[in-house]
Amino acid sequence: MKNTENLAAVSESIVYYIISLPENALSGDLFSVVILLILLYAIALLIIRVSAVMIRSIKTIVILIIIAISLYLFINDFIFRLISEGLSADNIVFGMTGLIAGFISILLAWHTARVSVRKYREHKAEKIYKEEISRIQRKRMEYNKIETEPENIPENRHPQPEEVAQAADAMPEHATNIFTEFSRDNPIGTVILYLIVAEFGIFSSKTISAATPETGLVFFIIFMALAFVFIKYTYKCYMTGLKHLAAAFVIGFLLSVVLGHFWGAIPLKDLLSVNYFSSDALVALITGLSLSLFMSSKG
Repeated sequence: MKNTENLAAVSESIVYYIISLPENALSGDLFSVVILLILLYAIALLIIRVSAVMIRSIKTIVILIIIAISLYLFINDFIFRLISEGLSADNIVFGMTGLIAGFISILLAWHTARVSVRKYREHKAEKIYKEEISRIQRKRMEYNKIETEPENIPENRHPQPEEVAQAADAMPEHATNIFTEFSRDNPIGTVILYLIVAEFGIFSSKTISAATPETGLVFFIIFMALAFVFIKYTYKCYMTGLKHLAAAFVIGFLLSVVLGHFWGAIPLKDLLSVNYFSSDALVALITGLSLSLFMSSKG
């Protein structure tokens, strides 16, 4: 009976939270911002049919916005702590860690978004170019049907098939740099950076945690179940997605405990007990996992 009541309470909380997402996001709740942006992204994909290149561009922009908001909230909180507490050991160690991770993450996210948008523009230009070549070739075929001596057609007016192939091969390639290499060759490094910034953002913002540990536990179970469904439909390889979720969970949980204690001022006895599920640490973990799964999915 008690489990049924807890499940009903969680269901009511989820419905209420979804309804109040825009209001909570505007009030500075980072978790609401992350969930709202991901939901809007998913709704847009369901409503609008767009190319894969455009989907990747939109996703990188969403990630950039999340990282930027997280860094902004953290910097505000860090400055406030410096003014009120001074240069304590925690402020120096974790403050500098957050700043370094934040600035690297924002540069990485900005670079990824810029490259993705540029690829979309070049993809669109290439598509227009191919359509124009196809139109010219159709015109040429029609012209050849009329002319009795097709060799008299000036070559400079109608590109030959081999010229079209050469032009396609000559499309500009993207130059790689340190950010491209890092994001491509070190996905775990990118995940860790984004997890750090997102969790710092949670502990630095207005956060609504679960009312009781039981409610938080049920909410976490529901989230994990949805995560498995999300991986099933958005990852090319299901096992790869599960491995990624496991790695992100371990890293995210450890970060939530460390940051929860040293930056969020939550007692260790609470973080290492069932009270974890009613603390901001659980919100930080779920936020980090959501961002991690979203950035690594194929959609």
